[in-house]
Amino acid sequence: MKGVALLAIFALGGCAAVEPIKAYEGPARPKAELAIVESAFERDWVSVADVQIAAVDGVGYPGPKYEARMLPGQHRVIVKGTSVIGSQKQEQFCAFEFDMARGCAYRPYPPSYPSPALLRGAESEWQLSLAMQVSVRCSGVSVDIRVPADCAARAAALAQRRPSYQACGTGRFLLRRRAAR
Repeated sequence: MKGVALLAIFALGGCAAVEPIKAYEGPARPKAELAIVESAFERDWVSVADVQIAAVDGVGYPGPKYEARMLPGQHRVIVKGTSVIGSQKQEQFCAFEFDMARGCAYRPYPPSYPSPALLRGAESEWQLSLAMQVSVRCSGVSVDIRVPADCAARAAALAQRRPSYQACGTGRFLLRRRAAR
């Protein structure tokens, strides 16, 4: 009987709703008045991709968070991207900042885990500056844009930094290896 109760608790726990982040002060507002950042958990037969919102405007949010609601304007968002292919787990954090519009939804797509960092192992220190894809939906229109972003092996590496990617005409990104502390 105890085993059945535990199984029921675990089954119900997997169905629990994940509350969105309210990244503004004051009473709740209609979605049409807010800018919304969305992320997702996706799984297929061989891989898992989990992109969670880790921080908005310097405030960290623990646990799985897949939607952040904020007032329109300039915002800095850090997402945590975890991918699992077979038994190989890779995790990275990406920060981006730009002016978000009222009534629009933004879905960031962190880049693939960088090959040089993968060769050094998932625990190595690395940082990557690039233009990250973000899908934007406003009033029934969707478009993919690229925004400056910094990605790193650890969220702490992004804490005080602003995205430093600069377009250089080649479409390439810059990979910087950080010294181990």
